[in-house]
Amino acid sequence: MLTFQSKIVAAICLQPVFYIFPYLYKNLHMTTAPVNLTRSIALITAIAVTIFIGGAFMLHFVPAPAKDKIADGLLADFLVTFPAAYYFIIVRGLKTKPRSMVFIISLCCVAGYLLLPQHQRGYILQVRKLTSVVELLFIIYCVTRFSKIRAAYKSEQLLFADPVYNLRTAMTAVLGDTLPIKVLAAEVAMLRYGLLWWKKEKQPAIKNIPFSTHKECGYIAIWCIILVAVTVEIVAVHLALQKWSHIAANIVTMLTLYSIIFLIADLSAILKRRVLVNGDQVILRTGLRWRVTINTGNINSMKKITTDNPSDKTCYKGGAIKSNCNLLITFKQPVTVEKLYGTSKEFSSILMGVDDVDGFIRVLHD
Repeated sequence: MLTFQSKIVAAICLQPVFYIFPYLYKNLHMTTAPVNLTRSIALITAIAVTIFIGGAFMLHFVPAPAKDKIADGLLADFLVTFPAAYYFIIVRGLKTKPRSMVFIISLCCVAGYLLLPQHQRGYILQVRKLTSVVELLFIIYCVTRFSKIRAAYKSEQLLFADPVYNLRTAMTAVLGDTLPIKVLAAEVAMLRYGLLWWKKEKQPAIKNIPFSTHKECGYIAIWCIILVAVTVEIVAVHLALQKWSHIAANIVTMLTLYSIIFLIADLSAILKRRVLVNGDQVILRTGLRWRVTINTGNINSMKKITTDNPSDKTCYKGGAIKSNCNLLITFKQPVTVEKLYGTSKEFSSILMGVDDVDGFIRVLHD
């Protein structure tokens, strides 16, 4: 049986249950009234914290004779109450597609399996079998659509060789323009750059003038410091948590290792995915983080920045190191900044870092 400490750590490590709500907020704020959206997400988050975190505390503090009854009640809350609340508040309230219900029920099963007593796990495994069937059907559906995704991806690649955004465009075109599909496409892209960091980036068929974005801000040096700090931290935290709970130590270690893959992907993408100029078309981007495709005719002004430039909500800070940018570009018409996980927003100016600022400005003026 898991100790109370490991239950609390497990509950904290199950943050994907709560992380889905910020993504929903970002992807739905354009189509849903902001007040209703904020209220719905705040309400479902409060319910999640009450059920999962509060339930773990209750199991620890209630007397032993009442533990079984409390565990039965929490089992019903995990598998029925919270999914039902999510359905009525998020799916029906915000008029989203019900596909995310399978994901939510699966996470609730994982939470119940980790947090509830041993004798409750049999019921959870039975429910998990049902969700596994749905997940298997979804996987089969994706496999049958693989050829279509590949064809759509190749078609996008012919227009412009950008594997990250072309993969997302292909997947959303075939599987549906939904949040889980966008997140899945982003994770695949991140793993591609993190695990296959040595693989060269395919160059566009049309010759472009590239500009790097990492040298002036010293990003590689800062990245190395972060990597060393994370490596030291993962060893120290793992040894400390192992005395407390082996499960908690393994969960935190796996999450940290995954974050290291993300760090590697970020550096690899920043080195490979440069700013590109092709005649009157400009691709502004910083690694995997964001991208803007603009026409030079929409550029109002370009200014080299030597000191920290204050920015407002209409200005997007997009440097590899946000506090170290050297180029301010303003536009005649707002441009759409596309981010890795599918969110997008319009900005009137972009503050970013380019290593050869003078050369970049000169090329665009020619």
